[in-house]
This record gives sequence, structure tokens and C-alpha cells, in this order.
Amino acid sequence: MRALIYAGKGRMDLVDVEEPVLRTSNDVKVRVEMTGICGTDHKILAGKLAVAEEGTVLGHEGVGTVVEVGDAVTHLAVGDRVIINPTQSCGTCRNCRLGAYCYCFNFDDHQVGFTLAGTFAEYYVGSAQYLYPIPDGMSWQVASLIEPLGCSLNSVLKAGLQPHESVLVIGSGAIGLLCQSITRRLSRLTVATEPNAYRREFAAGVANYALHPDELTPQTVAELTGGKKFDVVIDAVGNQLSTALEVVAKGGRVVPMGYDDTYRVEVAPTTLIDDGLSIIAAVPLHDAIGPAIDFASDMPELAKLVTTEVEMADFRDAFEATMGVDLATGQKAEVKAVKAVIRS
Repeated sequence: MRALIYAGKGRMDLVDVEEPVLRTSNDVKVRVEMTGICGTDHKILAGKLAVAEEGTVLGHEGVGTVVEVGDAVTHLAVGDRVIINPTQSCGTCRNCRLGAYCYCFNFDDHQVGFTLAGTFAEYYVGSAQYLYPIPDGMSWQVASLIEPLGCSLNSVLKAGLQPHESVLVIGSGAIGLLCQSITRRLSRLTVATEPNAYRREFAAGVANYALHPDELTPQTVAELTGGKKFDVVIDAVGNQLSTALEVVAKGGRVVPMGYDDTYRVEVAPTTLIDDGLSIIAAVPLHDAIGPAIDFASDMPELAKLVTTEVEMADFRDAFEATMGVDLATGQKAEVKAVKAVIRS
């Protein structure tokens, strides 16, 4: 079957690999319909997230149709449309037995599209417990957003956001926009930042205000928040913690969401103590899919987020449109998509 594999920093290749088969009675085989491109896929290619070995099939926001089930599978049948939960675990270590699956001691060995074969492929095989039926009437495109929506929803909820509070979401890629959609519903004020004009315009239709990062001056922050700064700041980029700490209010919370292994920042503990600040990094969630399916039922704007769809052979177009990098030369390119999916 055809699949997209990681071929080293800055490189992905479309190759033929062996088609997966059922290995246990609890396994399910899925014909992948499409897979969303995630920011972590970008970071892997850019060398900012060292989680995938060369030759690994990438992709983890996959949806598709069940084509085969193991003898022990009872809640799924051939023909069912499903969402694949990529966040898996060993199930037997101490943390897993305590229910802290996302902090599994063997976590890195059980992640679809990182260490396990991913969904940028024609077929996927995995345990039935990680597959969720897609509700009737939900499009493939919206279904492909459920996993990142779940991650975003959990991050907002972990921040303890209250209806009277203000939120700044740094970055308006797909994750940033999903956070903005959630916080716009749950808070009094949502402000977005984004340097790219295309995405900033998109964010203007989601958040209360969408600014270029250069516009986030102390004066503007004071005007927007009534002089208080922001109660909750979400870094959806992965390298903006320093900025977040500058604009968070006393007693506020900062949520680092984006991933960038190369980023470092100095933090003064006395400032955290004196200002009563919390950095909330405990945002992973083992079951991000279930709550997100329910929450998505009242989010019609999700249908607009997938702005680019390509066939597998044209994967470079989709990655370049969302990364802003020419994969062949490594030079900067124009970002001209919010969320891209690759059809299998």
C-alpha cells in the first residue's frame, strides 16, 4: 500500500509499504479516508520534535471506514466510520494502572504516527479500544478535527477558565483557532495573535479580536483587558512562553500547548510566586476523542477550518501551504491554508 514515511529532517517520501494485518482478536483494520496535518508533523519535519525514526509512517489525525474486525470486537462492524485515537499506552505500567494513561512509562512506544505506523497511509490496523464511531451526519472533514479539538478542549478546561475572564491565544493555526472557538464560548473576551495575514483574517471571524503580534503592546493589552492583562494565555505555537508570561494577569494561568523541543525560556520563580501565576502543562488527555465528539455537535464553524484537501501524491502542496516552508529548498513559502488534510 502507499504511505508517507519520515525520511529525515525536512523530508517525507511517498513509498510502498507492507499492508498491515490483524495481529490480535481485538484488532480492527481501517481503510483510511483522510488524515489531518498537525503542527507536530511540521515540527518533526523541521527537526524540532525528535519522536519519529526514519521509515516511520507519519500521520495521527486519521479517520476512515472499518474493513475488518477481530473475533473479540463487539462494538464495531465492517462499514462503520471511525476516528482513530492516536494517544495510546501500554496499559500495564504503574501509571496506566492508576489511570494516568497519558503519562504511561512506555508512552513513547505507543504513539500512532510517531513510533507506531501512522495514518498517512491507505490502511491502519490497531486495537478496537482506540476507535470511536463517527456520528451520523458528521462529515469526514469535521471528524478529522475531533482529535485536535479534544486536545484543545482539555487544555482550556485544565486552565479552569471562568465566564468572566479574558483569554489570549498566541497563534492562529488549527490548534489556536480551535482554542479560540472554545474560549469564545466560555469566556468574556478572546483575543488572538497571528503574524500570517491569511490566518489572522480567519481568526478575526472566530475571536473577538485578531492582532498581529507586533500590535500586542502594553497599551493595547491594557485597553482590551481594562488594565488587568489576560487571565489565561494559551501558547498554541510552542515558543511563546516568554511573551505569555509578560501579558498574563496576576493570579492568571499560562498554558503551553505547542511543541518545540528546541525552545528554551528563563523563568523567575519569585515572579510566579509574587504574582500568583500558574503554568499549566498537564494538558495531555488519554481520551480526547469522546468529549470532543459531543462538544463538536454545536460548533458549525468546524466545517470551515479544513481549507485544503489533497491526494497523497500531492502531500508536499499541503505541507507547504500549512508550514510556510518549501520542502524541496527549505526556503520560506507563503502560508495559505488553515488546516490541510491528505486523502488516502
